[in-house]
Amino acid sequence: MQTTNYRLEDYLRHRMADSRGEYGLSDRNLYCAHLMFDMYLDFLVKQKWARIKKLHRDRLNLPIASFRRPILDVLSRSQVVVVAGDTGCGKSTQVPQYLAAATKEAKERPDCRGATAEEDCRQYRRIAVTQPRKIACISLAARVSTEMLCERGTKVGYQVRFEKHKSKATQILFLTEGLLLRQMQSDPFLKEYDVVVLDEVHERHWQTDCLLGLMKCLVLARPEIRLVLMSATINVNLFASFFDSCPIIQVPGRLFPITVKYCPLTPAELAASQDRMDPAPYVRLLQHIDVAYPVSERGDLLVFLPGMAEIQAVMEACKAYAEHTKRWIILPLHSALPARSQEKIFHSPPDGVRKCVLATNIAETSVTIDGIRFVADSGRVKELTWDALSRMRRLKETAISQASANQRKGRAGRTGPGVCFRLFQEEEYRQFQTFTTPEIRRVPLDILVLQMMAMGLPDVKRFPFIEPPEMKSIDEALQTLVAHGALARATTSSPLAITPLGKLLADLPVDLSLGRMLIMASLFRLVEPVLSLAAGLAVQNPVAAARSGEARLRQADALKPYDSDHGTPFMIAELFDEWVQIKSNSAARAGLVRRHTAGGDGCENSRSTHSERWCRRLGLEEQRLYEVVRLRTQFLELLRESGLYAPTAASAPAGGNRSRQFQPSVGHRRALRQAQHREHLHAKRRRLLTLQDNADDEADDGEGDASDEDDGRSVSLTSVSRLHQWLSGSGKGGAQATSSALCGTGLSVRDLELVLCHNVEELAEWADHRKRLTKADIMLLKVVLTSGLYPQLAIPDPANAYRVATKGGAAGPGAEMLFHTPTKAFVMLQPTDVFVRQPDCLFARSRELEESGSVGTEGSETKPLPSSQQHKAVSGQFASDHQLLAYLDLLETTKPYLVNTIRVPALPTLLLYAREIDTNANVTRIVFDRWIEVELLDAEAAQRALAAAIWLRTSLDRLLKLKLAESQARRLKVSDEDSGGAEGLSGAVDSTLGTSKPARDARALECRRLQRLLREHLAAFLGRNGGGLHTLKKLHAADVKKLFKQSKPAGGAAAVSTRADHVHMNPEKGGYQVTPYLTIDSLYAPAEANVGPDAEEADTEAAVTSRLSSLELALRLHAQVALALEAGQGARRSGPAASESADFSAYPKQEDAGTGSQEEGEEEEEYEEDDGGVAKMKCPQCGKRLPANASTADLLRHKKRCST
Repeated sequence: MQTTNYRLEDYLRHRMADSRGEYGLSDRNLYCAHLMFDMYLDFLVKQKWARIKKLHRDRLNLPIASFRRPILDVLSRSQVVVVAGDTGCGKSTQVPQYLAAATKEAKERPDCRGATAEEDCRQYRRIAVTQPRKIACISLAARVSTEMLCERGTKVGYQVRFEKHKSKATQILFLTEGLLLRQMQSDPFLKEYDVVVLDEVHERHWQTDCLLGLMKCLVLARPEIRLVLMSATINVNLFASFFDSCPIIQVPGRLFPITVKYCPLTPAELAASQDRMDPAPYVRLLQHIDVAYPVSERGDLLVFLPGMAEIQAVMEACKAYAEHTKRWIILPLHSALPARSQEKIFHSPPDGVRKCVLATNIAETSVTIDGIRFVADSGRVKELTWDALSRMRRLKETAISQASANQRKGRAGRTGPGVCFRLFQEEEYRQFQTFTTPEIRRVPLDILVLQMMAMGLPDVKRFPFIEPPEMKSIDEALQTLVAHGALARATTSSPLAITPLGKLLADLPVDLSLGRMLIMASLFRLVEPVLSLAAGLAVQNPVAAARSGEARLRQADALKPYDSDHGTPFMIAELFDEWVQIKSNSAARAGLVRRHTAGGDGCENSRSTHSERWCRRLGLEEQRLYEVVRLRTQFLELLRESGLYAPTAASAPAGGNRSRQFQPSVGHRRALRQAQHREHLHAKRRRLLTLQDNADDEADDGEGDASDEDDGRSVSLTSVSRLHQWLSGSGKGGAQATSSALCGTGLSVRDLELVLCHNVEELAEWADHRKRLTKADIMLLKVVLTSGLYPQLAIPDPANAYRVATKGGAAGPGAEMLFHTPTKAFVMLQPTDVFVRQPDCLFARSRELEESGSVGTEGSETKPLPSSQQHKAVSGQFASDHQLLAYLDLLETTKPYLVNTIRVPALPTLLLYAREIDTNANVTRIVFDRWIEVELLDAEAAQRALAAAIWLRTSLDRLLKLKLAESQARRLKVSDEDSGGAEGLSGAVDSTLGTSKPARDARALECRRLQRLLREHLAAFLGRNGGGLHTLKKLHAADVKKLFKQSKPAGGAAAVSTRADHVHMNPEKGGYQVTPYLTIDSLYAPAEANVGPDAEEADTEAAVTSRLSSLELALRLHAQVALALEAGQGARRSGPAASESADFSAYPKQEDAGTGSQEEGEEEEEYEEDDGGVAKMKCPQCGKRLPANASTADLLRHKKRCST
């Protein structure tokens, strides 16, 4: 092969002429240059052809290759087919290619060119392949595109959340199960696809079970669609029977023979393992392998253990044995392990040394380790289940299933004959349950039920599940969705239907709590401050638990500057802001961003310039902080797509300007993707382990504290200089030159991603802005967070002050504190919780201290009391600043723990968010949601606080309604623009926004006014501890039974009206229903409760007077609803202060009494006004109108005459 290359010739001639003018380029040298160039091209072509031949040869050697024609033949005759094969048979990569190739073959066959042969020559133009994990979609799309010799994103593409690579020519699309579920919301018949492939259905995720039920309905509605279920050889008959005995194609795997040996524990070892894992059997197993199998026979050991604590116990003993024999390298593997430590398990040990991997069940399916010959199975697993009764996740140790045991055994036969040691008896194996419990029976079903309701399914309980969950779990999910406002009834007898808020929550692919937080943040224009808090709640806590007492004390001292007495999410946000400052300062020194405070204000920025060392000193997992950055970006994109957030210049922090920042080019981003691919290949590349890898990683935790100050800055400056050089000099030589220049920098790909894909400068500006938040801003952030977390509140145990004063130590002074939730008593704080180190802020100040003036005035910051004085505060009971903990999750491991807690003021929080508020006649006793009781000393202050809460809640509901309508209109407008201005969509936009521009302007003005009023008054309401001195008490089950004046069976709850436009009697509890959540005078007095529920109230003048005063109070409180609606329109004086100035203990004023439109047959009198504006009451028996200011004696005489 010879080519004349004149460009190369010219280049060589000029080059030689410039360097050495006396020497010329001879014809022979030119011929040699041509020959070298052609030989190199020939080598590249042969190399590519060799790769292609190897790919083709590997495909033909797969076990599934011989089943290609049977799969296509069966699928042409049947709508549904099950392909069952073990891992490694090639079903995930080959079946989609077989379907795509069948389309090409059908087009080329002459007998299939007519329309009559469609059944015999079926074409699959669009193929959807679902995967349970995002990483599987991306990796499989890359592999299939390589085998089909096409670029990823053309013929083969993938689509996951926030990322997609596909085009109009895409024939095979890999996507996650959740994404396909969301596509079915807008296209229930999936008209976009000809065949749907559900892969890994045996894993039985809740999305998988939901898709299976939907697919069963879809194949009946679309006879032309085809469905392929791909599963391991686990319970395949269940899937076949679910689809009316559809065909099953069994594909054999490529496992080598495996010998199973049962090695049960001795009675002494079983007794020793009751409290803590006994490592003796595993050390004995290492000794057995050393003796029975020569060192020349390579083969590593994989040990399956229940959890992290068991791994740590076994690892300590096995490392001692390994250090003695020099024959083993012990490595852990669990989900909380840093990425760099996880990579070690893929590396190879040296000659004469074996590798022992101690793993959880993550090694069953998610991770494949080469070189494993021996497997040790403990027969136990820690399974995460969901307790619907206590609303708690429970991580409990239990026996594995037979399917899991066989899956673990199969790990020993991948590369050669293997041995599986089962540390239990064969009889125990037979008693194991056959299959693992499906996830749909182990997780909360809130999101699943909401997705189904968003699809228009009327009755979730009748959905065709392959294995239906418990009905109590569905009922609990429906109650949770109703409590969050996602579902509601139009009338008391109508079925539950999804609300506009529920539709928006269904569009946000996040948990309900996080979704409500993001929506509330958009209401108050607090999106950016809330993003870091919400992202910190969504990821695993970056603060890793220290292993020893000394390391725990060292970590507590290092974290002290970042501890926040507001809660763990605020501490995580502080750590994230400091980390962003470090990253931004490095970019600023490189000239990539312009920071006004490049040096930072704190001592941390001035010395800890290397983020890795800073994270190591504080005991942080830096990977979690990178996850927070990505989640912030994803949350922001979600809000933009849903129409809840439209960034403007006013919404940016001071000094934040994207135009001043470095703008990456297309070449930069392409080079970054190539660098990420190279890093992935490098992580998979094997290196040789050494015996030094047996050293404990904990030795690295405390090292380098002094070294942070010596060369950290120089290392960082060198790195950022190379980065700046690459960014400023690239783009001139094309993508290949950009990628090559990037290879020479030696920089972290994650840091490059942070600079190129995320606005580091704006992140740092927001970090500076959050440091200047006032107390009112913090209170408003707590309002937003609590709106998503409620009703997940915990009340402190009365004896916590004693526990703080006498317990603690290395674990922290608050480690022994106990709390009570609505569904679970006696729960504790996680060891990494900020209140374990700072418990003093959770205690209220005593009444004596407040009256003596030792406590700061309203609005001023007061220091927490020492524990010795707080014992007096708790025992005194009456205080104005009782605290509660709002938490994200309730998790039980060895003990039940509160996860991600936030401190909130008790009384204001309960008044704002409680679903049921019941009071006595004068509001000195309030019960919230039937589990917290508050007693108040000042009735007038209590009534003012209750009136303010009604005003705030009404205004908040009105603002949410306006914001949802605006969001829906924005999304319809985008759809209208995408569809070219269709008439139907334009009409929908007009009907949503209003019939005219003045109406839309009025809505926008009302929205802005409500935002301003609520921002001001909500922060004040939470910060001033309104309501006066009060006590806080958790009610017991016996207290709830005799709580209300009137008690009816459970069916009576349906008779309670949900209308908020009038006051009426509550038939279930008694008393007056002021709003859907507030009932006045429904509680028994303590003396009345002792008489019993069957005792009737004596018809005395005092009783009637009390009843009339309760009605008058109910009417006064109900007037706040109208005041709140008028405040948004600017008709009256704005804010709850307009009503708090009134004297609620006195008789109501006639002009403020309001009109109570009563229903016929109710017992209370109806208030009206005559032409002169005088308030009057209408007698329900005779219809006569009586003056509202009539004396009690006149009312009694009239009642007596009516009754006779």
